[in-house]
Amino acid sequence: MADCLVEIKTGVLRGVLRGALLLCAMLVLLQHSVFAAEATRQLMCLAKSYPDHLAQPTSEDAIYSHAGQRYPFDPNSTYRDFEDELDRADLYSQLRQAYQTGPLTSSPQRNEDPGRLRHTPLFLDMYGKSPAEVASRLVTINWAPCDCKLQFSSVNGAAKALEAVGTEIARAGLSPLVSESIGTFNWRKIAGTQRLSMHAFGIAIDFKLPHRLGRYWRWDGAYTNQNKVFPEDILRDQDFNRVVSIFESHGFVWGGKWWHYDSIHFEYRPELALRECGIANNANRK
Repeated sequence: MADCLVEIKTGVLRGVLRGALLLCAMLVLLQHSVFAAEATRQLMCLAKSYPDHLAQPTSEDAIYSHAGQRYPFDPNSTYRDFEDELDRADLYSQLRQAYQTGPLTSSPQRNEDPGRLRHTPLFLDMYGKSPAEVASRLVTINWAPCDCKLQFSSVNGAAKALEAVGTEIARAGLSPLVSESIGTFNWRKIAGTQRLSMHAFGIAIDFKLPHRLGRYWRWDGAYTNQNKVFPEDILRDQDFNRVVSIFESHGFVWGGKWWHYDSIHFEYRPELALRECGIANNANRK
């Protein structure tokens, strides 16, 4: 009788163990399926944002250009710290921080810099690997807020998008806020780093802003000794928020929404700013 009870208990335990192992396997498969679906969504967003350069994704770990260049998307990449990730970002890093369109109700959290993480090889391949190559793809547009001429990259529709932004801002009566550009194309590195600025690709524009709106974290000496000093007033100007929303609706992101703030700076990044890229990248910040 005792031997029979032992055998029954052993069978029950084996059944429980098999059930637990099966449940674990199902959870692993489900987790992978969810990740694969999200990875595919984000890579499809990239392909939709840059269709002239990128092919439709065929896997969840990379995307390819039409010419066959491979750009990795790896959530398992490791970095020493945030600065190291900025230096070596792949596409997963580039997309992992959702850019929040519309007015922010609170300041960004530490190292919340959607757009600063960039996979540089992608931008070099799209816009040019040298000053001469980038310059050959610049076109002149009319910037309606000052009825003046600006140069911007024609690649990926960036120049057309910027011209449309200016026209819409002028029609809204907001021209004085962004009438004075202080730079578009400039083949240079970001101050204090070895990374190329987005100005190097001809897809960024800076402005001389009024009303103390022009703030840059390096100018302010912010984050010295890890102390967070974010100028929340740059988020509160209603008219400038309208300007920012117009830029965002045409595929631009604003540096004023970065923890390492750069409120004079806008850059053409449709994979982050446009609604077509999905709710996860565009839900209003709560």
